[in-house]
Amino acid sequence: MEPLSPRAIAFLRRYHAGGVTEQNCLACSSPCCSHGGFAVLENVLQIYEQYQSGALRRRDFEFPAGLSFRDFVFRYFDVYRRSVEREGHEVVVMLFHMRSVSSDGHLIEIPPVGDYWETRNALFGKNPWLSRGCVFLSHNVGNWPDDDGDASRHCILHSSSSGSHVTAKPIDCVFYTCDRPILARVPTTEQSSEWFGILADSFPGSLERFEELIGVEPKERSESDDARTTDEAAGANRFRRLWSRLRRDSS
Repeated sequence: MEPLSPRAIAFLRRYHAGGVTEQNCLACSSPCCSHGGFAVLENVLQIYEQYQSGALRRRDFEFPAGLSFRDFVFRYFDVYRRSVEREGHEVVVMLFHMRSVSSDGHLIEIPPVGDYWETRNALFGKNPWLSRGCVFLSHNVGNWPDDDGDASRHCILHSSSSGSHVTAKPIDCVFYTCDRPILARVPTTEQSSEWFGILADSFPGSLERFEELIGVEPKERSESDDARTTDEAAGANRFRRLWSRLRRDSS
């Protein structure tokens, strides 16, 4: 198990100071966690290992066996890239946003338009009946967004080592905390910027490594490289088209 960098651990301790304890979280009914943060590639690889071994299970949703890594990723995650400025140049951090399960048991893909969080908040805010929580919760949030008080619900990826090591638990869910139970702590712009900088430094080359794992051909990789170095809006559109083709191939 790979440890988090000392810088990441120190940042998490500072950010979590004065908030809820791990015991508070484990005793919570998880309405705040019904929509997850995001994983980095290192988390996703460990989640896939659990899936391959048959250890990835929840009581009201089936993870069908036999998916390739690429098929698994594009089934259970919305895949985005984040440009982060480091020492005067832009680097890319791959973000894997966990999908939610709908009220009728289907996976919900957030439309790849605009800011991911704004789009997701708008979609679920206007359609509160739609979602029953993150696919990696142990079971559905029955009447989201209201708290049903079911403290037996939990993240099936949680590990007591997640605050100090890279585990299957998505890194941004490790970052997440509450000031008191069910009152989420909202990071400042400066804190978010520092967090993404730490991720960029801790997990370099995530775009290139992900492309190799899912078998992106050199021509497609060149198109993705162009998207990193040209106008951001146009580049983002090309990037979305690339992943859309890969999702279609995986479906």
